Amino acid sequence: MKALLAAIAFLTRIPVPYHWYQDIDFACVSRLFPLVGGLIGSVAALVLLATVPLFGQPIAATLTILSLLLLTGAFHQDGLADLCDGFWGGQTRERKLAIMKDSQIGTYGVLSLIGATLLASQCLAALPLAHAWAILIAAQGGSRMMSGYLPALLPYARQDGNSKTPQRLHRPDARHLWVLTGSGLFTLLPMLYLAPALALGTLLSMAVALVAMTGLQRRHLDGYTGDTLGATQQIAELAALLSAVAFFH
Repeated sequence: MKALLAAIAFLTRIPVPYHWYQDIDFACVSRLFPLVGGLIGSVAALVLLATVPLFGQPIAATLTILSLLLLTGAFHQDGLADLCDGFWGGQTRERKLAIMKDSQIGTYGVLSLIGATLLASQCLAALPLAHAWAILIAAQGGSRMMSGYLPALLPYARQDGNSKTPQRLHRPDARHLWVLTGSGLFTLLPMLYLAPALALGTLLSMAVALVAMTGLQRRHLDGYTGDTLGATQQIAELAALLSAVAFFH
């Protein structure tokens, strides 16, 4: 329970008193990030189901994406913007890392956020409402499972450390990966019940996104950072939404 509370405190803006989890090793908490993703997706699903009767699905989809931003504090979106600024704004590995650490946002980052937000909103508006709520939960939980695999696939890229990346001092062992996988697959259960083929396709699309993002980070940094973890989550989430839309069309 302490680990789960710590994961909620780390990934969301939900106020959790620090003394409830102060003795927890944050490196091990990351294995429960998919469960918190499922919680985030459940809140978003409730927003979607509550607002569709009032405004119709297109506007409800936009409100749902905005609720995700408010609930998470745009935590992973910040990583996506930093990755795009760094990877395509710098020429050397050192320069890319420096740009990603800069608190200011550039053109690539702005365009990536606009594109990702619009795409997620459009996908959610295009999905059948009977399945959209389950897809939201699966996309939020499964994408965090995929980003959680990065520390097992790549070394940490920064030498100076980063307090916002608890995994940097922890190379995942087999137990960690099993718990991470179980947590992620648990969030796919509602969609598996509704449409097994859709659940399998969504999982496969997120795995492809992980492979692509791992290759991209290996080429640019030969490692991962806290920003690339967030960016990987965002790309895997979009891959899940896109694959679901393709399934129904």
